[in-house]
Amino acid sequence: MSRALPLRLALVAALSLAALPARAHPDITMECHLLFNFENGIITGLGESWTFDETFSAQLLADYDADGDGAFSESESGAIRDETFARLAAIHYFTFLSLDAQPLDVPEPFGFRAAADGGRVTFSFGLRLAQPVAPQTARLGVEIKDPDYAVGARFGAGQAIYLHGDPPATCRGTITSKPSEAYFDGLVIPQEASVTCS
Repeated sequence: MSRALPLRLALVAALSLAALPARAHPDITMECHLLFNFENGIITGLGESWTFDETFSAQLLADYDADGDGAFSESESGAIRDETFARLAAIHYFTFLSLDAQPLDVPEPFGFRAAADGGRVTFSFGLRLAQPVAPQTARLGVEIKDPDYAVGARFGAGQAIYLHGDPPATCRGTITSKPSEAYFDGLVIPQEASVTCS
């Protein structure tokens, strides 16, 4: 069996879950952190990091840490990118963007890296916006979710949103619950990250 197969089945289960019985808990959980990158006071891109639960992290290490050192080399990280992460394109890399509440296309990720620390695996990558956003006049919303709930994503405790570069002094990152957009038969309430300026 290919080492990528169990990961593919788990991470892209959303593509085939419609035929399976509903489950109350996701197969995989991940804690998310989000960075808004500012250049000249406007948002030009995003950075995401996903830290997976211990069980899925152990599976990733078993399948991709070829030398067994508890970390991922550049080539091992590249294999994860090519064999697992790239397959998430069909579901927008679990990322849903909106501009003033209107859907926005998710750009192609760049700079993917897989890292392991204390037995937990983190994926990180960047997204460069097709058009920069001035947060004082427009609202960029970011949700990280799997609507089929094979993967349970949630923003991390504490500081989960970072403003990088040269954000206006009046701006801050915010996380808002969106009960009106509950999914998985209404059991999961998504969170939306954005930048608010006073």
